[in-house]
Amino acid sequence: MLDLSKEVIEEIRHRCDISDVISSCGVQLKRSGSSSLKGLCPFHQEKTPSFHVDTARQSFHCFGCGKGGDVFRFFMDKENLDFLNAAQILATRCGVVIPEKQDGKVQDPGKRSERERLIAVNGEFSNFFCRYLRDNPRSPAAEYLKKRNVPRDVVEKFHIGAVPDSWTACRDYGRSMGFSDEDMLTAGILRRKEGTGNIYDQFKGRLAFTIENEQGKPVGFSARSLEPKPLDGRKYVNTPETPVFHKGHLLYALPQARQGIGRLKQAILCEGQLDAIAFHRAGFDCAVAPLGTAFTADQARIIRRYSRNLVLAFDADNAGRKAVLRAAEILLPLSVELRVLQIPGGKDPDELYANGGTVALKNALENTVSWMEILRETLPEKFDIVSPVGRSQAAAFVASFLKLINNQVELEVYTREAAKILEISESAMNAELSGAIRANTFSTGDNTPTIPSPQPVKHRKADAALITLLELAVSDINCGRAMAEAIPPEKLPTDTPVGKALNMAINAALNDEMEALPDELKNLLLETPSPEVSKVIHQPATFPPARLEQALKDAIDEFNRLHRKQNENDLLAKLRLATSDDEKMNILIKLQNSNRQTGKDL
Repeated sequence: MLDLSKEVIEEIRHRCDISDVISSCGVQLKRSGSSSLKGLCPFHQEKTPSFHVDTARQSFHCFGCGKGGDVFRFFMDKENLDFLNAAQILATRCGVVIPEKQDGKVQDPGKRSERERLIAVNGEFSNFFCRYLRDNPRSPAAEYLKKRNVPRDVVEKFHIGAVPDSWTACRDYGRSMGFSDEDMLTAGILRRKEGTGNIYDQFKGRLAFTIENEQGKPVGFSARSLEPKPLDGRKYVNTPETPVFHKGHLLYALPQARQGIGRLKQAILCEGQLDAIAFHRAGFDCAVAPLGTAFTADQARIIRRYSRNLVLAFDADNAGRKAVLRAAEILLPLSVELRVLQIPGGKDPDELYANGGTVALKNALENTVSWMEILRETLPEKFDIVSPVGRSQAAAFVASFLKLINNQVELEVYTREAAKILEISESAMNAELSGAIRANTFSTGDNTPTIPSPQPVKHRKADAALITLLELAVSDINCGRAMAEAIPPEKLPTDTPVGKALNMAINAALNDEMEALPDELKNLLLETPSPEVSKVIHQPATFPPARLEQALKDAIDEFNRLHRKQNENDLLAKLRLATSDDEKMNILIKLQNSNRQTGKDL
């Protein structure tokens, strides 16, 4: 388990120069002041630079789209990463060791953990396999790639290699590199034979695809047999489950696809490695693949972090349609826009690319269909939809998918579409759906998730008064202290980034911790990006001393006025829902007291 303490986070932040990180991600920056740089924003299209970097504050802010924050926030947004993955990559980049915890105790950074040793083993063998492929151009693996027209640059990009056709080559090489047999066995490079206990190479004579985790570190291999009929009957052999390799938590080619997913605003999920590689070769570098097993909920959550628009590029046969519907069951609760690639003739994407090139894959991507079209195609195979009973059964089957959808707008759209597919009324489809939801809600089984009842959500808009209060609190410690006296803590909102930032600024003023406030606000932006907070950090407002006191009074008065107005609206809403006379009278008294504060009367 990684220990991302406050001290480690601050060390990474201060060791990583934000301008270097931004420049390394392809953003051209030009000097525009002593500590200011500017360039074209990488997060939206623009012709005039509105993207500014402040090297003194180590922050960035775009005055066009509002994105901003520190080096973590930039790297997370640019590389489509969550905070933990961004921190690990930046730590490696700037030489910060993130200690691991075992049994609640932080390990000595000087001693390599098992996780680090296994990643080192996999990294060294990835290089070994790649060198062996390069140095043996007539090997079966090289001939296979040549036959599939996979060029050298693609082989290098995806770290594809070949394993010597020997039972001991990997064992001998690993020992020469100082690796123990136990570490190589745990990593899955070697295998112990049952009965004799002899150690031999796991991937002997196979083509090896390196599997990397989200940080781009090698954690295992997927090895393809080059024989028409493998002796053990296995076309692919994956690294077994290890402390760093969990098939259900990994997606092939994700490190290579992160930027492409962000640029193309979609992710493509394929069945195999060569299918994903075909899309990358065609310019659609947003394709990933599970590791030879069924798509899992963990993989779904990972890919959902990168994009809500997902294309399933599975084989166009019965097995492929079943795989689409299994994936839909996992993805629908995550509010994903789910489209399906349809390839004529039952071809897979790799075969389509081999025969038709980039144009063929481009055309296929431009003609994807909704997942409901695949569902529609399966209905005649399962039910006699001509008969009333068969159509009723089909409606129940469709409802079993619809009940997984949590978003009410999406549910309404898909329910309407389902009614058209089944040629029944929307009311009949809604009735079938309601029955499915009721059955699911009261079921004692746990095969499918229970849909929670919709809850009303309040959204507070970060008004100008609140932002002004934040600017004042950040600029002057005395303003923060004055706000603490003038505004009751319960009135300060904590459900928006601006509200949270204001609470932090007031707390910093009361505790004489203003020096730490900028970094605390940057940490806040890691959790909840906010253009308003980013701008306050990057370009703090300045108030002339003569105006400071009046600006503070005006902002507090305006905030209190808006708070009273919100409170009155809440009371009026409760009054409309009140059922008893006593309840109504209590609300009316509260309204009267509120209005007295503003000089009004009911």
